[in-house]
Amino acid sequence: MDRDAELYIDVACAFEAAQRASDLGIGPKVLMADPKAGLLVMEDLNMGWRVGTLERMLEPDIVDAVIAAMRLFQSGSPLPRRRSVFDEIEDFYAAAAAAKAQLPSDAEWLVKELLFAAEAFRTLDIKAVPIHGDGNVSNILISDAGEVRLIDWDRATTTDPLEDIGSFLVEACAQEPEARDIFTRSTGTFEEAAFNRARIYGVADDLRWGLIGALLAAKSARNTLEFYKFASWRFVRCRMAVREPRFGEMLRRIA
Repeated sequence: MDRDAELYIDVACAFEAAQRASDLGIGPKVLMADPKAGLLVMEDLNMGWRVGTLERMLEPDIVDAVIAAMRLFQSGSPLPRRRSVFDEIEDFYAAAAAAKAQLPSDAEWLVKELLFAAEAFRTLDIKAVPIHGDGNVSNILISDAGEVRLIDWDRATTTDPLEDIGSFLVEACAQEPEARDIFTRSTGTFEEAAFNRARIYGVADDLRWGLIGALLAAKSARNTLEFYKFASWRFVRCRMAVREPRFGEMLRRIA
């Protein structure tokens, strides 16, 4: 792990999640893990495997395999980390402000809108489970035979299982009808309140990653990586969703 990992990763929890995924057969096999040294050695899934890309998310079998892997991981015992995406928005906004990170002019407004949503979520009876927590399609490895493995367990935590599907849908589905189709296949039915919760989690995930990117752009020594370019894209997508009139309608219909 790079030295700046301590800014945004619970290394011990991430390594534990990777080991669980290895044991379940939904992640690369872990050969050695030393959280104190920041070293995680995994099998090299190179020949016959490729990193997931958006066009592969158009294949129902691949998407269903991803959702199945997430659900299998969620069936385990709680992870030691218990931070929701809303908790992390608060944490990373405070850290970015303290670091004098470059933030968009409406960052405070976006944070307030998502934390307003968080208050509504706190009234719900949610059973927390362990989740992968990062639905970016580049965190999916796909074999030539159509098998999938989940990687990058840095956001693994114990929280609402809908956070997993939410972070995946916001990445994999540019339009709502496709997101509805995947959600319905993943649950066997369509429940509007649960779907709305998942979609709002996706919006929150965009804001979280925008703040992480801005924080790393300000503090990381790895200045050859385009942290702020990534952050800007996530801020744009979050802004588009929050300004959309249906955002308020989704929030009114989460229960």
